[in-house]
Parts: sequence; structure tokens; C-alpha cells
Amino acid sequence: MARWCLHPDTRGVLPIVVEALPAHTRSMRPDRILITVGGVCLLVGASTALAGSSSFPLATLGLLVVGAVLLVIGLERTRNRSRGDVPRDPARGERLARVAFTIDAVLGVAAIVAAAFVAVGEARGHAVFHLLTGVIGLALFAALAFRWHPVPGSGIALFRGMVLTLLALAAFGSFVESLGGAGYDSANDARRLTLLASLHPVGVPFGGFVMTGIPIGIVTVIVVLIAYFIHREQPQSS
Repeated sequence: MARWCLHPDTRGVLPIVVEALPAHTRSMRPDRILITVGGVCLLVGASTALAGSSSFPLATLGLLVVGAVLLVIGLERTRNRSRGDVPRDPARGERLARVAFTIDAVLGVAAIVAAAFVAVGEARGHAVFHLLTGVIGLALFAALAFRWHPVPGSGIALFRGMVLTLLALAAFGSFVESLGGAGYDSANDARRLTLLASLHPVGVPFGGFVMTGIPIGIVTVIVVLIAYFIHREQPQSS
């Protein structure tokens, strides 16, 4: 049988090199692959959703969900590797959640005022529709951000961050689109208030987050509630 003949000076070095290279590859390549595939899925899903040419809406929704999940996981793994042993600050995420909620809430109040006192005719229905989706997204965001606190750094905490991001963007886009819709004479006709109506195209690209964030948020809230009641009904060990 053939046998490896190593120089005495290299017997201790080669095994280290051989073992180190695969480990380095495993720590780097999956991150890039996750980010790349996730970005492509989001791009394709968002493009088909905005173009309105997709014959398979569930496939579009699936692309957006899968893309968001892969992208967040890849970015999180990259961040963890770059930070190394730097301790996490759980309070930072909660502060970001409060800031995002405040921004969306302010936009929501502005959208309510515009829908009630500015919008006329069909534009009012247009504005109210997007206002409702924004309120739903913001309510789901508040429920998960302020009442659900998984262990920091866990996989569940990462999933919570992803869902909160989707909901925050969904609420933001809905409120902006509602403000823009209030500036039209009708839902898709002439602009009555050009400055306000110009916001409508800004909110349209966020439609993908509405289609993904709200369904995922609803399912997440249901699962969290079920887990809460199951845990509460379990007998406490003395």
C-alpha cells in the first residue's frame, strides 16, 4: 500500500494547514452564498410583484419570504464572525424597536389625518385601504416587539428580528402610500395635491414587505400565543 512520506519538519505543519483550510472555507463561503441567494430571491420576487406580471402569486410570495430569511441569516452570520467575542447588547435591539415604532406611529397619525381631512372621492378609499394595512403591520410589530422577548443571540431572537424588520417596513410603506393616495382626485386619476401625491410612488416598492411581513407576523403572533398558554398551563415544579 502507498504511504505518505513526510519530511520530519512538516509532519506537524501539514495537518494543521489541512484542518485549517476547510474550517476557514466553512466559516466564509456559506455566508456569501446565503447573502447572494437571498438577494437574488428578493430581487426576482420584488420585480415580479411590482411588475404585476406574475402568474403565480404564491411563488412570488415564497421568493420574498425565502430571500428575506436567507439574507438575514447570512448577514447575521457575517456580523457574528466580524464581531468575534464582542459581547452583545440586548438593549440595543429594544432601542431600535422603539425608534422604528415611533417613526411608523408618527407616519400613521399623519396618514389618518390625511385620509380623514384631505382625501376626497375614490382617493379616500385608496388612502384608507393602505392605512388599514399599515395599522395591522404596526399592531403586529408592537405585539412582537414589546411583549415577546426570546433569549438574546438565539435562533428565535434572530427570527424575531427578521419578522420585526419586515413588519416595520410594511407599516412604513403602507403609511407612506396612504399619504400619497390621499393626494389624488381619485384612486388612479389626476393629482389634486402634487406634493402629497408624489409620496405614492415612494411607498409602492414596499408592497413586497406588506405581502410577506403581515402574513408572517400573524402566524408568528398565533404561534407565540399558543406557546404562552401551553407554558402557563404547565404545572410549575416546586
